[in-house]
Amino acid sequence: MKSGEFFTLVRTWLTSYLPRSRRLSPHTIRSYKTALNTLLEFLAETRHLTLEQVGFDAVTYKSMSEFIAWLMDTRHLSATTANQRLAAIKSFLSYCAGEEPSLVAVWLDVKRVRPARTPEHAPDALSMAAVDALIRAPGQQTLQGLRDTTMILLLFDAAARIQEVLDLTLADVNTTPGSGQVTLTGKGRKTRTLPLMDKTGRHLEQYLDIFHPGTRDPGTLLFFTIRTSRHQPMSQDNVAYLLNKHAAIARNQCPEIPERIHAHQLRHSRAMQMLRAGVPLPHIKEFLGHANIATTSIYASADNQMVREAIQKASGTTPDLAPLWKGDDDLILRLAGLK
Repeated sequence: MKSGEFFTLVRTWLTSYLPRSRRLSPHTIRSYKTALNTLLEFLAETRHLTLEQVGFDAVTYKSMSEFIAWLMDTRHLSATTANQRLAAIKSFLSYCAGEEPSLVAVWLDVKRVRPARTPEHAPDALSMAAVDALIRAPGQQTLQGLRDTTMILLLFDAAARIQEVLDLTLADVNTTPGSGQVTLTGKGRKTRTLPLMDKTGRHLEQYLDIFHPGTRDPGTLLFFTIRTSRHQPMSQDNVAYLLNKHAAIARNQCPEIPERIHAHQLRHSRAMQMLRAGVPLPHIKEFLGHANIATTSIYASADNQMVREAIQKASGTTPDLAPLWKGDDDLILRLAGLK
């Protein structure tokens, strides 16, 4: 299939199928677009193909297997990110196979490519002391400090993904004491409504009075920046910068705060706090908006590992147990039922 037909399918997939048929968010579509652009860079660098030469004949089991390795070895992406890129390519080819039957063989060939093995890491949750120090760091003496305090508190209280908070509108927030709640729109445009602590509700109400005074348009973004005298959406990079700026201040009071932090650590911290408070995993799963409880179970595994490490440290001075018996190997095997 010629290059023109390849890019025609790319255009219809990105501009029509994903937003209209799949109803995916702009953020997810940007991720898919990034995957395709990365594939084109791979083909240019390793196959020396210009855009005019790119076609489905370049997308094979062999080339996609090499693509995964290239992402991790040359681009130094994590296995998780590399797998996301591969999944996006497979999704594109699945669409192409539905549009053009001659491409079914291409899709089935690439579908056999296995994702890279990802090491299991415990969630890098912050301690409650670190969370408290981070929330207090911005202060509330300035408008920016009030805004940042409110955002950090909301990220933690709702265990929200960073984009979920940035997408919030005024209609999504209820600050009524005793029944405060926030409605988040997560992956796949799935919404979930979560209760808020009264403390968070009070901070939000104060924030709303100052940053959204008077008649409030329900569709207005809750958090924003001002550029050229106009309200503009905040970016994830904005939030990452603010978090690390305040973390540097909070570290003076709480040295255990790591050198670099990210918003997802607040989400991890909230999940671990709920787990230790006895909240069942299925409830935590719904709170976090996970599609599969296996994803949520990693918090229980992490908690067990922390307990195990604490026990090991506490038993460091405990003497080793004496052998149960002494005797020849044959006797030991017989007593153990192995002979």
